[in-house]
Amino acid sequence: MNPETIPPEAQMMQFILGKWISKPVNIAAKLGISDILAEGSRNIDALSEITETHPDSLYRMMRALAGVGIFTETEDRVFANTPLSECLMEGRLKSASLMFHSDWHDKMWDNLLCSIKTGDSAFEKAHGEPVFEWFGKNPEAARVFHEANSYKAAFSHRAIVEVYDFSGINTLTDVGGGFGGLMFEILEANPSVKGIIADLPETVRHLSEIIKQKKSGDRVRAAECDFFREIPGGSDACLLSHILHDWPDEACITILKNCRKALDSEGKLLIVEAVISPGNSSSVAKLLDLEVLLMGGGRERTEEEFRNLMESSGFRLSRIIHTRENVSVIEGIPG
Repeated sequence: MNPETIPPEAQMMQFILGKWISKPVNIAAKLGISDILAEGSRNIDALSEITETHPDSLYRMMRALAGVGIFTETEDRVFANTPLSECLMEGRLKSASLMFHSDWHDKMWDNLLCSIKTGDSAFEKAHGEPVFEWFGKNPEAARVFHEANSYKAAFSHRAIVEVYDFSGINTLTDVGGGFGGLMFEILEANPSVKGIIADLPETVRHLSEIIKQKKSGDRVRAAECDFFREIPGGSDACLLSHILHDWPDEACITILKNCRKALDSEGKLLIVEAVISPGNSSSVAKLLDLEVLLMGGGRERTEEEFRNLMESSGFRLSRIIHTRENVSVIEGIPG
């Protein structure tokens, strides 16, 4: 049925009852059902035994999910994967489902009203400390968080390399580049480019081993960096991938000013972020904006907001290149 023909009340009920699907999806992910069915269809008794669940209750959940195309009931009480349920397998979107419906994430969203009223972090309200400090004490939650983000980021990395020409850059510094996923994608596609991955000391320690294992490892080095203090110089361009959306404007300006100090007058600034579209158009970035608000006071930004950040930091926005993913390359030059 065309969504435009659905009465408003029915559309609203779909939104209100969204957890009737998302919560069972999360339980299916926790139980690893998609991975089990990757070996072939199973009847509900076999699935129940493997997952240590109540057979009839599991059947009712699987039947409900099959009704929306997540799994399929091939014969009475026998289930198989569909393209949708295959997305819940290990190494794909399983970690995203586990993260977005974890107890810690639910508690954060339970404090949405707090953030809306005060602008403060719902995560800190729920857990008593900033998110990355909490992750330091909860390594399993941190692992799932980073795994979920890494899977999605891999698609963004390929999309960025497809649309942006890095060949004119001799040396590129990836500021806050983590374990180098984007940098290695860029180096593989651009044999003439050299790279610096700048991050905190604990990340750099792990990076050394990763670099040794990469084909392009001889063209990249790791450098310790606190981007609020100083960014290593000696490159033609600074890259900030999904960094600024974690921080309020004042912090972003500090980071960008440090990038400007690290570059000469011919240098480039490359920001990889979602760009919020104007008006009432549908945009994942508008929803992601709520997530980063709750996490710690960050924000997704419009083109105008990126322009203002750059102009406050010694740069001028030169162009925005959109990709097939929900991410763009926002290019700045010294201004």
